[in-house]
Amino acid sequence: LTALAAMMGAFFILDDPIFSGLAVALIFGLMVSTILTLVVIPVVYYGVMKKRVSKLLA
Repeated sequence: LTALAAMMGAFFILDDPIFSGLAVALIFGLMVSTILTLVVIPVVYYGVMKKRVSKLLA
């Protein structure tokens, strides 16, 4: 929710020629880090733990 608020705030400075690069970097950086945190890391953790549990049970 905080990342979404920061992205929405950065949309207002996209029109400014000086700060547009900063806004683009901020928006995409927050988007990628949120996706990594909510999707990629749990999937990798699940895969690693599944392998460990299967080794312990075998």
